[in-house]
Amino acid sequence: MIELIGVEISQQDLLIGLVTGLTYAAFAAGFMLVYRSTGTLNFAHGEIGAFSVAVFVLLNVGYGVNWWLSFVLCIALGAAIGMVVELVVIRRLFTSPRLVVLIATIGVGTILAGSRVFLPQVITGGPIPLPFKVRWEPTNDLRILEREVVILVIIPVLVLGLALFLTRTRFGLAVRASASNPDTARVYGISPKTTSTIVWVIAGGFAAATAILFAPLQGINAAQAGTAALGPPLLLRALVVSLLARMTSIPRALAAGVGVGIIEQVVLGNVESTNRTIVELYIFIAVLLIVVSARRSRRSDDANWSLSPKVKPIPARLQHIWWVRSMPEMGFAVVFGGFALLPIFVDEPSTMFTWSGIMVFAMVAYSLTVLTGWSGQLSLAQFAFVGLGGLTMLAVSSGHDIPVPFDLFDASVTLPWIPALVVAVAVGATSALIVGLPAQRVKGLFLSVTTLAFAVAASAWLFNQAFFTGDSTAPRPPAKPVIDWGPIEIDFNASRRSYYYLVLACLVLVAAMVARIRRTGLGRSFIAVRENEDMAAASTVSPARTKLTGFAISGGIAAFSGALFVSLQPSIQPSTMFAPLASIDVVIVSIIGGLGSIAGPLLGALWVKGINALAGDSDLVRLITSDIGLLILLMYFPGGLIQVVYTLRDLLLGWADRRLASAGVEPPVATRRVPTRQGVHREPLPPGVPALLVQGVSVRFGGNLAVDDATFRVEHGELVGLIGTNGAGKSTLLNAISGFVPSTGRIEVLGHDVAGLSAVARHRAGLGRGFQAARLYPELTVRDTVMVALEAREPSRLVPSLTGLPPSRRAERAKRREADELIDYLGLGRYAEHFIETLSTGTRRIVELGCLLAVDARVLLLDEPTGGVAQRETEAFGPLIKRIQRELDASVVVIEHDMPLVMSISDRVYCLEAGRVIAEGTPAEVRNDPLVIASYLGTDDRAIQRSGAQARSPR
Repeated sequence: MIELIGVEISQQDLLIGLVTGLTYAAFAAGFMLVYRSTGTLNFAHGEIGAFSVAVFVLLNVGYGVNWWLSFVLCIALGAAIGMVVELVVIRRLFTSPRLVVLIATIGVGTILAGSRVFLPQVITGGPIPLPFKVRWEPTNDLRILEREVVILVIIPVLVLGLALFLTRTRFGLAVRASASNPDTARVYGISPKTTSTIVWVIAGGFAAATAILFAPLQGINAAQAGTAALGPPLLLRALVVSLLARMTSIPRALAAGVGVGIIEQVVLGNVESTNRTIVELYIFIAVLLIVVSARRSRRSDDANWSLSPKVKPIPARLQHIWWVRSMPEMGFAVVFGGFALLPIFVDEPSTMFTWSGIMVFAMVAYSLTVLTGWSGQLSLAQFAFVGLGGLTMLAVSSGHDIPVPFDLFDASVTLPWIPALVVAVAVGATSALIVGLPAQRVKGLFLSVTTLAFAVAASAWLFNQAFFTGDSTAPRPPAKPVIDWGPIEIDFNASRRSYYYLVLACLVLVAAMVARIRRTGLGRSFIAVRENEDMAAASTVSPARTKLTGFAISGGIAAFSGALFVSLQPSIQPSTMFAPLASIDVVIVSIIGGLGSIAGPLLGALWVKGINALAGDSDLVRLITSDIGLLILLMYFPGGLIQVVYTLRDLLLGWADRRLASAGVEPPVATRRVPTRQGVHREPLPPGVPALLVQGVSVRFGGNLAVDDATFRVEHGELVGLIGTNGAGKSTLLNAISGFVPSTGRIEVLGHDVAGLSAVARHRAGLGRGFQAARLYPELTVRDTVMVALEAREPSRLVPSLTGLPPSRRAERAKRREADELIDYLGLGRYAEHFIETLSTGTRRIVELGCLLAVDARVLLLDEPTGGVAQRETEAFGPLIKRIQRELDASVVVIEHDMPLVMSISDRVYCLEAGRVIAEGTPAEVRNDPLVIASYLGTDDRAIQRSGAQARSPR
């Protein structure tokens, strides 16, 4: 026994930690293999293993099959499950957004978990058998049993076999090549789909083998193998190990797995048996620290988070018909009217209880609409926030002792229902902020790991604390509110019907608030950050603050729902009511209804929960509302049920439009406003102060020096061209100036040193940025995109956006008016309601220039503004850029490969090679510079003559 800083470490703990860590590492190896090869976080990995354990026990214990034969057969079963999942589900979703695939794996995992109960039950109790008996006690403090020997023998063989497969076989090399560079691998005849099948087969086998070896360590009884919650805990540990290994290195995963296993076992050996669940808290803290400290990725996969249902613009002939404009309001009136009338026809207390729960579930789904549907942050912990809000409500309204550090004094408080509700919402929002901190470093897929860890820690440890439960295993719910406003007195304790109407009123309030958010700059900012963080930052919208705001709003809504939920319950069982699987149910409801839509939570809750309440629990109902139904919906209608509604709506409007056309009704002629914008007149800069000064700027990516001591300046009102071959560092230099990549050196904008500022702060200081891809925000319309840029003039405020209080409504009207003026000024009026993803490249680039006008930038950084544009459209961009420059009275830096264009519009030109400035001067001087001719123009006289001729004849 070793004692270190008050912690006792026994040899037995080290051994158990070692073998447990090896199973974590092997499990993580299969998980990482799928991610590296396909970019998918396989959340069915744990349930594949759990299902294989159940079958293994059935074969070995139930049917008496030899242990080794059962082991091999179940590894084959896991591999077969992996292959079926890949061929049936993943292959069908191969080109779908990664969010769709991740949700599909959650659905597969839930199906596997439910399928275990249909296996023949094993009656025999006792521990899960092992192939041989071993008991060796080399010291008084160390006992080695067969379960440790089996793992020490089998796991290294499995990992070594995987390493040999990846490095020595043709298929293994194909897997590694496809993981490193799928496009290049495809050129050499390596099929990504075949590779995907191979890795899913291997991962399924690894999941089965490691779960079978892991189960005896957990002390799972043979009779419990079909129902044991083996999947989620093992998956969570594998996720921690994978994060520590940066999802890349199997040797690093081995070291991380052993480390996690030993630390976990040491903690378990030093806490009371009644407090062993504190390990889950430590795992959550570890995940939070790992993700927060992770290096921020520059991968541009934001758009892969979009599951928003697509809705077409209303045909012009129908835009002025009242019932067409009022269709959304009419739909909500029907749904909420149905809810309001339900108690008139069915008044049984059990029915009121069921439908109140359905409405609470819809409210929780609304919290996911804000967080996942708009902000692009997948949360697997929404019911943990529900539990946090509900149990806080219970604690502060029931006089439970408030935990005080070091027990300095005893404290308790008993609040009325409404103040307790406010406290619960505040606690939920604050907790969501803390859990959402990693959103500033990572996004999307990996953030879901943090929320899953929080859900497990909250269910296993947090919700069982005395502050929440009052030292009771089944605490009583708080009393319902009593309203006493003079002549109006309502006691919601009187009947479940009265409380049903309170829940309905709260649902209407939440739906109205969420709809209000979507119509404001706050909602547009959520989607803009999800779609394109860099573009949002260039529009002075802070991605970090926007994400955390989304978490806070989502956590507040979930906690509000939880306060209603606990008051509804006859008794409270925290560990089961707020289990992680309930959070997954919320995700399923949101996806089925239509993630990101206002009506989606209502449709999803009615479909998944309401059909059971109305039609009873039949086989058909279970099928269409199960995870199988979810998978079918994801494969064919990823936008959810609301997408089906939108399709029917489009058919109806199309039919009405054709009827009017056949009757001779012409579409109204849009009255195009005459552009009245006047150029911005700015105070001149002090003498000698350039608009942009770059001195000695360098950028490194690892050992690669992308920009090397670059220096240049741009005077007020000057247009400077930046030329160079592909890979010369031009875009990287603009990214460094914009604050999107770390750099060294001095950068001044309008005389102010901005080198230490964030990208958002630099653009607030006067920078405006155009990007090479001009992707903008695919899921926003042209008008919404320009209105996002107008946030630079008047940012949307949180509370007014939530409540509609001043100045929100006035500001929104002003932004819409200014956006329409800019759109008309650029001749884009007919595209105002079109989504960005439907526009041509040239039109998107004009919209991007409109965004520069909206932010009132004084120094424009344009990265290949004619890239991807047809030559006919390119000829119009030179005059347009000059026009924008005059409008803003701005200085401009242009990266452009079209030499005639850049030479014709530039006052001066800089040429880069290998990240260094090799020439500067007027277009004529740079065109004739020998270094430029050798590096960029080459020795082709025709190219040089064309450049010179075009430069002398500006368009």
